[in-house]
Amino acid sequence: MKLTLPLSSVRALAIVAVSSRFLMGIFLDMPWLYNAAWLSALGATLLCAPLGLLIDRFARANDARSALEALEAHSGRLLTRCVSMLFCLICAYETAVTARVLSNTVRHVALSESSALSLLLPLLLAAMLAACLNGQAVGSAARVWLKFVPVLLLIVVLIQAKSYRLQWLFPLLGPGLETLADGAVGGAGWLSLFALLWLCAQRDEGAPSRSGALLPMLATGAACALLLALLATMTPPSVRTDLTRTYQLDKLLSNGRASLVSQLPLILLWYNGLIFGTTTGVFLSAKFLQTALPRLDGRLAVLLCGSMAFAAAMLALAEQSAAVAASRWLFVAVATPTLVLLLPPLWKGGKTACAPAK
Repeated sequence: MKLTLPLSSVRALAIVAVSSRFLMGIFLDMPWLYNAAWLSALGATLLCAPLGLLIDRFARANDARSALEALEAHSGRLLTRCVSMLFCLICAYETAVTARVLSNTVRHVALSESSALSLLLPLLLAAMLAACLNGQAVGSAARVWLKFVPVLLLIVVLIQAKSYRLQWLFPLLGPGLETLADGAVGGAGWLSLFALLWLCAQRDEGAPSRSGALLPMLATGAACALLLALLATMTPPSVRTDLTRTYQLDKLLSNGRASLVSQLPLILLWYNGLIFGTTTGVFLSAKFLQTALPRLDGRLAVLLCGSMAFAAAMLALAEQSAAVAASRWLFVAVATPTLVLLLPPLWKGGKTACAPAK
């Protein structure tokens, strides 16, 4: 089985999966940004803009069905497969973080102390089964879900409109420029996952051109910044030492000021976003693993990557402190290999630099 991700599905899948990871990372794992988290989100979007532009330029310059095929033809199989293995490990780890937060959310909403094993295993098994249906199925499901997201968001905003307090956005710089810059670098790492999805996307049969990554990336970053700003107007900044994921989840889903009616659409948005994030992470890591090891069956690749994510989550490698520490290097780990691989073909210019080898 060969894992494929059609270009027609990648936009919706990237918006749904990456936005949930972006919001989750900044809101849950960086609570010390307080009321200014939206500024870090905007900073992360600006940092990722050159990466999105580079992906677009490269996509327009090559004639191969996928960017990975063009990279292998130009940079050689060894380098491309080594970078693909690195991206596989990154995506598997991000899957573990998302799955861990999803299991914590289930425990929080159900008000039960279920074991991590009983929560994580079913979630990851479901994600692996969905990933085995291939990118067309996962992407098509994302396109359907994306049609409901604006409606649910509008319902939440209208219900909570009377609870917004714009004065809670001040002081505007919150904890200070240095802390906001640190948050922007971490956020840029999560938003840069857009680039990995576009690297794996394959041109649809008969499609005249490739869909760009830059505009969806910028739109997602701006939309997430707006949502973080609205969240900041719901509660005043809480300066305390125990700003854990559980505390932030409670602040998001039931902060005491929001109407109970808004909790249902909020929970639907949160759960489905994390489920898509987990499934996309499993699929993406498996796709990169199959690129690094072309003879590996896609189903086995999904099983191996899901198992890696499960092990990382069970060994507490995906907890808040570890996820934040990893986020500081994630942008560098994604952007540097991408720049190294994509810039040389563009410098040589034209389609001939990226055309498949004869």
